[in-house]
Amino acid sequence: MNNFEWDKKYDVGIKQFDEQHKQLLTALKDIYKAMQDKRDRLALAQIINNLKQYADEHLSIEEACLLENSYPEYEEHVRQHEIFKEKLEKFCEDFNSDKFLLHFELAVFLKNWIVNHIMLVDRKYTDFLNSKGLY
Repeated sequence: MNNFEWDKKYDVGIKQFDEQHKQLLTALKDIYKAMQDKRDRLALAQIINNLKQYADEHLSIEEACLLENSYPEYEEHVRQHEIFKEKLEKFCEDFNSDKFLLHFELAVFLKNWIVNHIMLVDRKYTDFLNSKGLY
């Protein structure tokens, strides 16, 4: 999993969102680097904080765009984002209780989010938003 690279197949066809989604890959790489360098707590705290900032910024922007364009699956999409935020909160709790293997669990979660959410859930809005003139 540590050789995971961004691929065009993950693009959703909205340049701003694709660039923001790549931040998840950066976080994934940061997790692996922290594990390799044995920089556990401080590095992981920074990664989790960066992910929370990403969630606050990107998910809000994406949701606002979907709402503004009357995306028909808006509510389900927001529900998926809420799951992401709840999982991040759980990682924060686990971090504060010194949970073992948290790096690995966070890495698996992020990779699954990239592959499953971006490729399956986010991709659903591509044609819809492209038809509204968004690329």
